[in-house]
Amino acid sequence: MLPTLSLPPYAIVVDYVSEGEVANLIRGYVELKGARVRFSGVAYGRFGGQNFSPQFSKAARTRIQALAGDFAEFEEDMQLRLVRGDFEAKPPKEEHHHHHHLSEGGELG
Repeated sequence: MLPTLSLPPYAIVVDYVSEGEVANLIRGYVELKGARVRFSGVAYGRFGGQNFSPQFSKAARTRIQALAGDFAEFEEDMQLRLVRGDFEAKPPKEEHHHHHHLSEGGELG
C-alpha cells in the first residue's frame, strides 16, 4: 500500500480502550502539525475482520480540515492505520479505575 502523499505526517495515540464482548470503545488523539485533536470511536474485531469507526466532534473535524486539508481523506487514512495497528497505545498516567460497582466495599449499596 502506497503512503498518501497529500496528507501531512501525523501520529495516532490511543489512551483508552474498553473491553466489550463484540466491540470496544476507544478514545485517543491525533498529533498533527503540533496540535492534539481528540477522537473516540468503536472498534470491531471479533467477526469478519477488523474495523474501526473514528468519531470526531464538529470542532475537531474543522480543526483537522484546517491542518490536513481534506477531512475525508484523513479519516480514511486514519481508519486504515488503526486497522493495521499503526498507532501508539498510551494509557493515561493515572492508571486507576474510576468507576465503582454497587456491590464493592458497601459504599454505594
